[in-house]
Amino acid sequence: MDGHAPPSPDSTPRAAPAWRRQLPFALLLAFAALYALATAVSAWRSFTSVPIWDMWGALEFYTDVRGGAGWQAWWRLFNEHRLVLAKALFWMEYTWFGGQQVFLIVVNYLLAGCGAAVLSAFLRARLADGPRRTWIAGTVLLALWLFSWVQRENLTWAFQSQFFLAQLLPLAGFYCLYRATRPPAAQGWFVAACALGVLSIGTMVNGVMALPMMVLYALVARLGWKRTAVLALLAALCIAAYTAGYVSPGGHGGGVMATLREHPGGMVVYTLLYLGSPFQHLTRHLGPSWMIVGQAFGALFVLLALAALPRALRAPQAHRMDLALLSFVAYVGGIAFATSGGRLQFGLESALSSRYTTPTLMAWAALAVLYAPRLTALRGGARAAAFGVLVLLLTLMLVVQTRDVERNDHAHMRLTGALALQMGVHDTRRIGMLIWSEALGAELARRATAAGAGVFGRPALAEATHALGERAAALPPRCHAFVDQVEHLPGEPRFVRVQGGLLPEPDRTPFAAVRLVGADGTVVGYGLPDRWRKRTPPYHAPGPSGRYLMFTAYLQVPAPAPLPAAVTLQAAGTPCAATLVLTPPVPAP
Repeated sequence: MDGHAPPSPDSTPRAAPAWRRQLPFALLLAFAALYALATAVSAWRSFTSVPIWDMWGALEFYTDVRGGAGWQAWWRLFNEHRLVLAKALFWMEYTWFGGQQVFLIVVNYLLAGCGAAVLSAFLRARLADGPRRTWIAGTVLLALWLFSWVQRENLTWAFQSQFFLAQLLPLAGFYCLYRATRPPAAQGWFVAACALGVLSIGTMVNGVMALPMMVLYALVARLGWKRTAVLALLAALCIAAYTAGYVSPGGHGGGVMATLREHPGGMVVYTLLYLGSPFQHLTRHLGPSWMIVGQAFGALFVLLALAALPRALRAPQAHRMDLALLSFVAYVGGIAFATSGGRLQFGLESALSSRYTTPTLMAWAALAVLYAPRLTALRGGARAAAFGVLVLLLTLMLVVQTRDVERNDHAHMRLTGALALQMGVHDTRRIGMLIWSEALGAELARRATAAGAGVFGRPALAEATHALGERAAALPPRCHAFVDQVEHLPGEPRFVRVQGGLLPEPDRTPFAAVRLVGADGTVVGYGLPDRWRKRTPPYHAPGPSGRYLMFTAYLQVPAPAPLPAAVTLQAAGTPCAATLVLTPPVPAP
């Protein structure tokens, strides 16, 4: 017998109380709920049913198809992309859902969620031997990351479904190829991978790389010559189909090879900045002096991918999941490099475009899944440090996620920009919020109005095309209205912009439009309501305080005569009319 006394019960380590073990998971779920609320509010505040920028392409496609353009409209290039799948969604939006953009915005979020689901499936297989709660927590973190507001444009613009599809389909394809190496239903998984690879060419030009990358995966992971040959044949056929009749868009430089010869260093810096852009956005500083942050994280991205490669290549059949994830990471890296070839001429700032962060968010998530076993195995100080980094990252993400929760006037300004297009008013600032060419916008608005498509098919905006000069029925004054400001528009002598409020007594019935009627009974101005505000009328139009429905209207200037002192405001669809005293015009801000 040795001389040591047996350990007492009090000296043995005790397990942490159950509540302490469960607290981090509960805090994560509470944070996720707050994050989801911030996302929902930001989405609501950012929504507009008016086409902005590339969204006009969806409207043009729909009116072309409605006019009998045929299959050519579906395969036609949009810049360098063949947006076949996105066009199917555009057609559904305008045909089934009235073109109000709600369906397309919802689809953007659904596609982001699908990306999280695919990565969650990878994660479940990656952590097969770990506790279920770890996988659930990892899935929540993946979802938080993939719904980040750093990709604001892709979440809030109705045209952007292809930015999700061009990453989601190849990612799902690599997952299917990985599953095709494991029974049961291995053949079904391979067929699904082939289908996803083919569909990828109908997302963006990036999708052309999906099948060649699948061929590379099949070779390295040793999927067999038959499967490799099938993928190679599909890749050749799809590339041939995509490039048939392809015309490189102007203004995008000389292409990757030309840019690589002339600016190799610039392409490397651009690529690194592109790959690190999500973290650059989290700093909320996108200027040149902060670009070192994005470049540093881009370099970290490359190092993490390269560090995992040798082990996977030494035993590829045992690391087919690693190779599937690395293939997707390389796919996104290829996108970044190819983008630098066409966009470097626009400056490094273009690498930080919000819409470019979706591919990199998904690639960083794939790297996180790849390293998940190592991260969950951390103990002691390393685990505490990783937890601290995670808390900091989530804090920065929440700050960015709340950037659009405040109420703003952007939706109304865009709607009045659409009104200006309908009325032929050269309001360059508000039309400039919608489209790069006023003439093109007016033409597409005309076509949309004729087709009854989208916001231009609404009665209030459709009527704006012919309201001026019509006779208006005389209505007795029974409401109160005031003008906040009358604004001159730069380069537009025919109209002024009138902003004010209306108290629609006695029943406070909301209205869809306002008409401004001259002394001779003809309509000389037309406008749209904004939102309710609690107001006290200004001194020049005394009246009761209350909740006024604000409006913006365009009023014709009766050249060569000056503006009248007052006009009559009529709220369309209601018996409400009021004398509107005009203030002296001031320059528009």
